[in-house]
Amino acid sequence: MSLVTHVFKSHQRIQNGCVVATDAFLPRRANFEYDSTGNNVVISIIPTLSPKRAWLVRQEGFTLYYQGEDPDYRFVLECWPDNGTIKRLSVFRDDLGVEYRFISDHQDRM
Repeated sequence: MSLVTHVFKSHQRIQNGCVVATDAFLPRRANFEYDSTGNNVVISIIPTLSPKRAWLVRQEGFTLYYQGEDPDYRFVLECWPDNGTIKRLSVFRDDLGVEYRFISDHQDRM
């Protein structure tokens, strides 16, 4: 398996299309463990999300869409087009109607 680690500088909780909470004080470390095909991944976010398996559903440009093995979870991973590094990760909890948006610092592009 191939491991990619990324630190997000802030995150938001979005419910019914509105930002209901923002945290820019506690960075979150995300681990992405890909299988040999690159289509299956285990995503964990420390300290927020225990490991969740997901598979690639589609890719549109620099945005990857994953469906969780647990049907309540979906993931959208957006990358910067100039260098392919991670721009934002959205974790959708369909059972709760909530999106957790993890945002990279603009300096991560350098």
